[in-house]
Amino acid sequence: MGGGRYSLDIAEETRTRADSPFHAPTPPARTEVHPALNPFGKRREVNNVTPIVVALDVTRSRGDDTKLVYEKLPQLMGQIELKGYIENPGISFCGIGDAFSDRAPLQVGQFEGDNRLDEVLERIWIEEGGGGTGQESYELAAYFYSRTNCVRLAQGIGKKGYCFFVGDEGFYPKLDKAAVRRIIGDDLPEDLDAREAFRALGEKFHMFLVFPQKTMAERKDNIDAEIRARVTAAGGMVDGVDIRASLLWNNRNDLDLHVVTPASEHIYYGSKQGTCGGWLDVDMNVRGETTKPVENVRWAKGKARTGRYRVYVQNYRFHEEDAKPTPYKVELEVNGEVRHFEGVISPSKQTGDASNVTIAEFDYAPAPVAAAAGAAEAPDPYKSYSDDVILAQWATVIPREHIIRIGDASAIIDVLLGALAIADGKVDLATYAKDMADAGAPPARIAEVETALASLPSARRVATATVEGDLPPPAEPGGGGKKRSVRL
Repeated sequence: MGGGRYSLDIAEETRTRADSPFHAPTPPARTEVHPALNPFGKRREVNNVTPIVVALDVTRSRGDDTKLVYEKLPQLMGQIELKGYIENPGISFCGIGDAFSDRAPLQVGQFEGDNRLDEVLERIWIEEGGGGTGQESYELAAYFYSRTNCVRLAQGIGKKGYCFFVGDEGFYPKLDKAAVRRIIGDDLPEDLDAREAFRALGEKFHMFLVFPQKTMAERKDNIDAEIRARVTAAGGMVDGVDIRASLLWNNRNDLDLHVVTPASEHIYYGSKQGTCGGWLDVDMNVRGETTKPVENVRWAKGKARTGRYRVYVQNYRFHEEDAKPTPYKVELEVNGEVRHFEGVISPSKQTGDASNVTIAEFDYAPAPVAAAAGAAEAPDPYKSYSDDVILAQWATVIPREHIIRIGDASAIIDVLLGALAIADGKVDLATYAKDMADAGAPPARIAEVETALASLPSARRVATATVEGDLPPPAEPGGGGKKRSVRL
């Protein structure tokens, strides 16, 4: 894999086809990973001098990035050849989702160097899922690619490749052995520390994170959208409520949402509608039917009674074989004010009343009221989504100087190409900026790329590295006409 020519004319024709997946009026419906991208029982092998992995987050927050990379792939391949930035590259595109909630948590293409790259990107299912937890399964991709057979590197005649994670969330701290077995087919004796998966990946690839930044308001919208999507898809009410409590989790266990009303009525699976106007209108996982469950208790506008309410979560039954603790999230809306609560239930395998976790107690009246009891002590529900927290976690597995922050996602290809060229020792940043200008890039884009790449270590220091070589210090823990072809 990885040889051949990348034809710019073929790429242009591909992108103007009426049935092109990213241009068709009605995109093809997807329900599962394309067989060619399914990682189960597979390994990837690369014979190219320079292996390159581009691992793209395809969840709700970053779904459009894959389309953008597809549109600009000819630019990437054309400039690599025109400028000689990279010797004999072979690229593997990867789609990353959530191993605990998505149907397509990992999609992996072969290492290619010709127009089969277009085909790989067209086959990636942009599921736009995610677990609503501020983490995606990047560690699963790290584990898969750590198993890659880099033939020339193994023979001592090649060099380490480059792996770019493109995303804006954190990774799960543990590589779940059950997820590895289900998705990849490997049997691990126990859960693996995610840092070990990244360390093993680092033996074969220089790792980078391309981090498109978002405002906290944008992040909150994405967080809230996951709960809204699940509730509405199940037929529950989100809008037009006095009170709403929505419970989200990401496995097959049967968690239940309970609300006790001012009249001591108990709204739960055994009494879904009360005389007080409360209604459990979504109840899931009685039989463990989904890994994207949600429950919803709500009072329609004008129905809630004045008084004190108590909301709690219970683990009624384990459906998962390992009986592990279950992370959950509750969204509570009272008089239009929305708050979020996160936690873990059943740390010692408790079920029934022994597992109960109180979420909030609050006093409701038709006019705006004070925040729920204990709110002063409640942690910031969006803390795990802040840039500082996410990037601090990534810095435990990737050198800080390889964490590339960008403000405009449309600059992903420019930044990725520049990082490759500089890290591989072909140009310095000033030369790359001049190349961008010569190619007609607008000054604002050039300035953004210069800022993003300014912290990269010296080209020579990275380019001459081998497995034992002088790497950056490890991060601290914690048009028509004649046919044009690009020769690779």
